[in-house]
Amino acid sequence: MKIGSISNGYQSVNFGRSLNNTELEGAYKAARDARTAMGLQNGNGVLLLPSEKLPAQSENTVNIKEQIVNFFEKAKKLLGINAVELEGSADEAVKAPLDEAFSQTGLKKIVKFTAPAGDKEALLNAVENAAQDADGLRIVNPQSISEDDIEAIESKFKEIKGDKFDPQMLMYQHGMEAYDWNSGKIAGKYNGRTIISSSMDLNDDSGVLWGSKSFLTDRMGAKQGGFIHGLRMEGQPDLNSQMYNSDQIHKGLRLLETELKLQDDDIELPERFAAAKRADVALSQNFYKHFDDIAPGADINIQNFDTIYQQALQEGKGDNYFDSLAKAMKALGLDESAPETYETVCKYRNALFSAGAIDADEVAKLTQEQLEQAYKDMSNVVLQGTTVKAEKLEAQKEAKKAMEALAAEIAKFGEYDKTKMQEAKNMQKTMNPLDKTNFDRILNAARKHKVPIIAAAIIAAAGAVGFTMYSYGKEIAQKQPQR
Repeated sequence: MKIGSISNGYQSVNFGRSLNNTELEGAYKAARDARTAMGLQNGNGVLLLPSEKLPAQSENTVNIKEQIVNFFEKAKKLLGINAVELEGSADEAVKAPLDEAFSQTGLKKIVKFTAPAGDKEALLNAVENAAQDADGLRIVNPQSISEDDIEAIESKFKEIKGDKFDPQMLMYQHGMEAYDWNSGKIAGKYNGRTIISSSMDLNDDSGVLWGSKSFLTDRMGAKQGGFIHGLRMEGQPDLNSQMYNSDQIHKGLRLLETELKLQDDDIELPERFAAAKRADVALSQNFYKHFDDIAPGADINIQNFDTIYQQALQEGKGDNYFDSLAKAMKALGLDESAPETYETVCKYRNALFSAGAIDADEVAKLTQEQLEQAYKDMSNVVLQGTTVKAEKLEAQKEAKKAMEALAAEIAKFGEYDKTKMQEAKNMQKTMNPLDKTNFDRILNAARKHKVPIIAAAIIAAAGAVGFTMYSYGKEIAQKQPQR
């Protein structure tokens, strides 16, 4: 067991640890179960990955492949990705390991496709060439493509791919052309096809609905599968810019609160607003993500992904896919109709929010105020802003009591022989912070022994903060809010 790192961001203090390989598989299954419960299991999650984020060609090809495979596996299991579009061209030394990584991980390859205008033979040749190397196309110039051309693209692509053809993998970046504003519906030539949509300009100011998943389904009559939804299209400002755009937050606030059934007093905070926008995207059968938006504002690439992504999660900016799924499930009432799946998703959400490690010496230096704040922050994460203020305050009162007790024990650290700390650290490594039995067992041991087991007890207690607050938060969150 590790104890989570301290941050001055969204989570003031976090306790927990990174997911190991077994837990990654469990998280992957939980996400698929959640998508199935939401009826979205047949969709695609596409990652737009700039070529400059790949490993440098100066490294040996074996190392390059290992790094790409490692990242692809993390993207699949932690971010819901099953397809990748490479933006730009990979260096020659990287192309072969990249292709091997696609094959080994089973991720689909998407390519950007610009259709030749006015020449049917050239169009068909271009589609055939693209289909030899890709599982899907992002078609970026639909304004100049007729419905006849679209049908030709589909027919040729299906001919090449055969049984592997997925119509949702032909995605049309349409601009405004996909909407028939007179009828308030999807334009005829895009009806039944997959258009690319963006929540870049969310707007429910003065009752004008725009940019969310519900805009597509409720306002324009699109069906799930008929669009692929994301935070921004190519060329639009990144998520880091959106998070700190007060005008955009103001205009999108009520829309997100309504769509996600949120009652979060802090949703106007940049990190909470970004989390709500990601949850809106998670309500779609098909979604896409930009690599840079996984850790907004950070200099992230494949080689430093693990470190930068965990740091972003600590700061509350990182893309916690399980937080998005939990919010989406709750909005659909699945916390009550599929409670086991919902609770499992919440477990991994909490574990990711509390990724990182500090040792026992650092725990001893935490002030009572920091420890109390850790519990307070965790209660806000668990409750997701969906309960009334009174219930939040009750959760925080319970948190404060627990942290006061923990702080009192930590104050005794100075009374013990520091050479005994290694015993506590060794014990720390074997603990699972998601297992409540460990929390109870170690506290009982602490009551029985005066020294030095108390050090390990405090470490285990701190590590179990996530589970403890989750259990309590889940209980009160399931109550019917009193208004």
